[in-house]
Amino acid sequence: MPLLLAGLGLMPAGRVTAQSLTILHQFAGGTNDGSQPIWMHLIQASDGDFYGTTEFGGISNVGTVFKINSAGSLTVLYQFKGSVANDGEFPEAGLVQGSDGNFYGTTYEGGTNFLGTVFRMTPAGVLTNLHIFQGPATHDGRWPFSPLIQGTNGLFYGTTSAGGTPGYGTVFQMDLAGNLTVIYSFTNGVDGNIPYAGVFQGSDGYFYGTTQKGGTNGGPFGGYGTVYKVSSGGAFTPLHQFGDTATDGLNPLGGIIQGYAGDYFGTTYGGGSNGYGTVFRITSAGVLTNLYHFGGPAYDGLNPYTGLLQGSDSYLYGTTLLGGTNGAGSLFKIGPAGGLIYLHAFDAFASDGVHPEGALVEGYDGNYYGTTYSGGTNGFGVVYKLAYPPPQNANKLNITNSGSSGATNHFVLSLAGVAGEIYQLQFANVLPAAVWSNAPSGVVSNAIGGPLSFSNFVSVTVTQRFFRLQITP
Repeated sequence: MPLLLAGLGLMPAGRVTAQSLTILHQFAGGTNDGSQPIWMHLIQASDGDFYGTTEFGGISNVGTVFKINSAGSLTVLYQFKGSVANDGEFPEAGLVQGSDGNFYGTTYEGGTNFLGTVFRMTPAGVLTNLHIFQGPATHDGRWPFSPLIQGTNGLFYGTTSAGGTPGYGTVFQMDLAGNLTVIYSFTNGVDGNIPYAGVFQGSDGYFYGTTQKGGTNGGPFGGYGTVYKVSSGGAFTPLHQFGDTATDGLNPLGGIIQGYAGDYFGTTYGGGSNGYGTVFRITSAGVLTNLYHFGGPAYDGLNPYTGLLQGSDSYLYGTTLLGGTNGAGSLFKIGPAGGLIYLHAFDAFASDGVHPEGALVEGYDGNYYGTTYSGGTNGFGVVYKLAYPPPQNANKLNITNSGSSGATNHFVLSLAGVAGEIYQLQFANVLPAAVWSNAPSGVVSNAIGGPLSFSNFVSVTVTQRFFRLQITP
């Protein structure tokens, strides 16, 4: 990520990237508000507002659907009623906006069989149950944790954490009218068991996902989880069995995303060289590379609970449930080839959130939005905004020329650094420059934040010099 800078006052000063976190809403619980958003990630709808769900709160304390704008004004659109009206209970997975403009989601429990539902909700908050899971009666699955996605064929796809013919979970498809078909039932073998995460449709048309348990590498409940792909027709391919090596990740809870370059990315809750989870890259053929092992530095995040988001800057953004300097979880970004940068340690101030269990979403404004399961002044979780980058004047570069001694110019560049980023100072004497040269001693590795200073001594007299910083993860 190059940042172009210049000396001798010939070009305006630049800035480095940083971030600031703002609490947009603190859930209060009770009948007027939701409580404890879990698992789900916000979505930004076609109207520009963000939509999500809470696990608890509302009139029956079994969850809500809400919308919130970028300024923090929140409206509860629907309050689930649970067993009182055979309604769904505990919408843990969030929503997807369908091609028809309505919102679609799942509840973990509720319905006439208390095994969960699939619902449709209009933008005005009118909710209709499209499917009530039957469990063993029809082997359609039970207890969906995951969000739905709409495939390229217009059908919706999701998973249930249990049920199906052997009882270990399913992948299903559903049309807009609610007609649901199980396309795969897990067997707790090489395919896996307990698919908490949903599926992601890759550019090859397959649906990619993870299971928390199962696989061939032993462990409790028959294994440490898997990565798989399945076609819309049910053709299933196991891609990776976690626990293959001593430093492999274990028990993925989050799902899979496809990066811009074609590979797939995800996280594991445990395992890795330190036992606190990993970030990994995997190809469509199942070749897995661990990009990061959590639990190394003292300030590290621990146990990523959900999947990743690739931002418009190509970084992968994610959260950890625990760890960070306050033990309450963290926000991070990592490059597709590695190099993790910590963005925020939760519980850093009085109203901050605690334990982020959902993924991030990038807004149209370039900022990132998310939720925490608890924290805030009421203890019921928050909605937050990560402003990235900050206002332009937050990190002005100061460039000074201390004059010459004989034939020597001494340029000093100072700026506020960003923790975890690596800086390489480069220079050229003319623009446009065919070649940029590295300034001697112009590298700062693993910056910890705060002021940085670079010096560039020039052994011959120059009338101008242009500088840039190459910033990499």
